[in-house]
Amino acid sequence: MNLDVLIPSLLLPAPTHEMFPPPVIPALEKLLARAESKPEPAPSAAPWLCKRWGVAAPYPIAPLLAAYDGLNTTNEGWLLAEPVHLVPDRDRLTLFPGRSLALEAAETATLIGILNSHFADRHLQFFAPTTERWYVRCATAEIPDTTPPNVTRFGSLADFQPKSRGTLDWRSLQNEAQMLLFGHPINEAREVAGKPLVSGVWFWGGGVLPELKKPAYDRVVANPGLVTQLATMSEIDAQALSWHSVDSAQGNVLVVIESLAALASGQDNSAWNRELERLDHEWFLPISRALAKGAIERLSLYLPGPECARAFHLTRRDQLLRFWRGAKPLSTYA
Repeated sequence: MNLDVLIPSLLLPAPTHEMFPPPVIPALEKLLARAESKPEPAPSAAPWLCKRWGVAAPYPIAPLLAAYDGLNTTNEGWLLAEPVHLVPDRDRLTLFPGRSLALEAAETATLIGILNSHFADRHLQFFAPTTERWYVRCATAEIPDTTPPNVTRFGSLADFQPKSRGTLDWRSLQNEAQMLLFGHPINEAREVAGKPLVSGVWFWGGGVLPELKKPAYDRVVANPGLVTQLATMSEIDAQALSWHSVDSAQGNVLVVIESLAALASGQDNSAWNRELERLDHEWFLPISRALAKGAIERLSLYLPGPECARAFHLTRRDQLLRFWRGAKPLSTYA
């Protein structure tokens, strides 16, 4: 078996590595020490996956996810209109994504109804097949240039506003949505309950449903989402994220693990540490053993991130002959 493992946000920026104590991850550190490393430019999992499936930038994440969520994406353009929570932090705003809001279905339905009513005259239609993923449908010519939410952590939100390419002013639309939702009674109730407010929506990932180029994978192992949609559209076997799904596979296998990226966006270092230690025990240790006994012939670890992204390549022969390479802390690679 040849195994590719995609794990965004494993190499966090240096300031985030000031954790005490550091994570205990001997299996991962051993694999990284004996592998060959090179830069692998990709700020997150989505661009990396799109490139593997032959999709060029700007990457149409929204229509791919909308199709996965059961929406009819054959007509017009689509953007994610992700509900977000904005928190003042000194002289800037920090954006927290939709999953951090823990919205209820009734809240989502009400807010989507308000957005549809307000923006109907601009010929925009909003959809919320899940409480975390909201979408807006627009004319193809109106799709703006946008920035994914995870990238905004490393600068001012003012620098990442959508840039219009048609007649609609998407920056103004985003500001309108913020004012529309911020003062709504739903937010008043959430504030009383100690829940994060729905500060507005963040437009990103726009495009039309693309044609795909099937990569040389025989199986994809991941949680449901973008990669499973890509696999389904390409008629590649897609299995749930578990080591058993890998251990029973043959040929070329892609594993996508996004749990660290979800925790990194919340800036909870201790939770990120615990998750990394879990992954070391449940994934990197079995991978190391499978590589040692020859069940895995070639291993590639792809670690995208907004500020540091690298790829590590390792064979069974490398693991055996490079025993002299001592393990180093993960922070040395970031």
